[in-house]
Amino acid sequence: MPDRDFFAAPGDVMRPMLAIGALLASSACYDQVFVPGDAENERIEIINDELVLSQRVDYPDTDIPIDAVVTPQYGVAGSPTAAGPVLVPSEIRLTLKGELDPPVVSGVTVQATMIGQATGNRAVISYNVRGETALGALDLVQFQGDRPVLKSSALINDADVSAVALDDAYAYAAQASADPTRPSPAVLERFVVTSDKLELPGLAEAQLSSFAATSAVSDGSVVYATSGDAGAVYALDPSDLGVLAEYSLDGARWVTLDEANDRVVVAQGVPGRLSVFEAGNFAGGTLNLLATFPFPGADVEGAKTTVEVHGGKAFVAAGRDGVQVVCLDDGQIVGSIPPPDPDDLGLDPSVVVTNAVTVEEELIFVSNGEAGVYAAAADASFDATPCTDTQPITVLGKLRFEDLQSANHVEFSASRLWVAAGLGGVKVVQVQVRR
Repeated sequence: MPDRDFFAAPGDVMRPMLAIGALLASSACYDQVFVPGDAENERIEIINDELVLSQRVDYPDTDIPIDAVVTPQYGVAGSPTAAGPVLVPSEIRLTLKGELDPPVVSGVTVQATMIGQATGNRAVISYNVRGETALGALDLVQFQGDRPVLKSSALINDADVSAVALDDAYAYAAQASADPTRPSPAVLERFVVTSDKLELPGLAEAQLSSFAATSAVSDGSVVYATSGDAGAVYALDPSDLGVLAEYSLDGARWVTLDEANDRVVVAQGVPGRLSVFEAGNFAGGTLNLLATFPFPGADVEGAKTTVEVHGGKAFVAAGRDGVQVVCLDDGQIVGSIPPPDPDDLGLDPSVVVTNAVTVEEELIFVSNGEAGVYAAAADASFDATPCTDTQPITVLGKLRFEDLQSANHVEFSASRLWVAAGLGGVKVVQVQVRR
C-alpha cells in the first residue's frame, strides 16, 4: 500500500449531517463549549470559535535571515553557468508574521502537509498523520491587515488529508479514508466556506480510485483531482463533485493549471513524467491528453512531487533531483536547482528531498525536508521569459527558522510565503522585494 505514506504522512457519496445543540466537547488540546457556528457529526468536528482558535497562533513579527551559500548558478540540469559565493540581496526582506501550531485530533497532534490559496488574503491548510493512523484536519486562515487569523478548523477522525485546494466557495480535501466499507480509500471531500468559516451543511464527496487522493486544484468552474499509484486524474463538477471526466494515470502525484494556455498538468512518479491535458475538453467522459514529457527524479515510491506553471514552464519538485524546470511546449529541461548536499548539513540523505517548489515573479522557494527552505532567483520574472529559453537560476541561500523541524510544503503568492513544517505547524512570512 505505497500511497499510505504519501506526503511523508499520507460513484459520488453524500454524507448526512447532524444538527447539534450546545454541548461540551474537547477540541484540539482545549476544552470548550460549542458556540453558534461550531458543529460536529460522527466523523468531523468544526470549530469556529476564534477565541479558542487564537490560542494556536503566535505573531513573532521577527526578521528571517537568509544564510548565504556557496553555490553555482544553474541553467539546465547538471550545467552550472557560474560559480562562487552568492550574497543575499539586501533588497529582499523576510518577516515572520505568524506561526500556527498544528491541531490535535482524537488525542494525536497532526502534521501540516500543504497550504492552498484562492486569493492573497485567504488560505486553507491540510494536516495528516504519518503511518497507519488515519486522522486529518483543515484550517482556514484569513489575513486581517498583515496578521494571519485562524478563522475555522475542521477535525477529521477517519481520514488523512494529504492536500487541499480552495476557491471562492469551497475547500477541497484530498484524503485517504480509513472507512473499510469504501471501494477504495481515495476520497475528495468538499467543504462549504461561508463568511470565512468552514461548514458541515453542504458536505459532498467524490469516490476516487487507489489508496489516496493526492492533490486537487479548482479554476472555479471545474475541480481537477488526482489519486495515487493505481489512480487517475479527474475533472469534477464543484456543485456536487460529480465526475465530468477521468483519465487513468499511474503514480499521479500532483495536478495544477496552466491557465494562460488552457492546459492541465499532472506530475507522475517512478519514473518522473508530466502529462499535459487540454483544459475543459471532456468529450466522451475523458480528458484530452496533449503530451507526456519525462523529467529526472520523482523516483521514490509514495513521495510528494508538486508542480507550478509560470510562463508556460513547469517547475517540478523532483525529489532527489531537486527542482526541474520543463518547457511545456516541447518537454525540454530549461533549468534546474540541485537539492542540498546532506553531507554538508550533517543529515541522512533520506531526509533531504525536494518535495515542493513555489514561484512568484523571479523568486523561487524550495522545501527540502529536514534540510529546510531555500530561496533562489532569476534575473527576470518567469512569467515573462520565453518557455524555450534556458532559465538561469541562482540559489540565494537557506531561510533560518530556529525551530523548523521539516519543510513539507511551501506556497508563495501575493508576497506571502507559507511553510508547512509538519509537526512544527505553519510559518507565514511576508516577503518584501525592492526591484
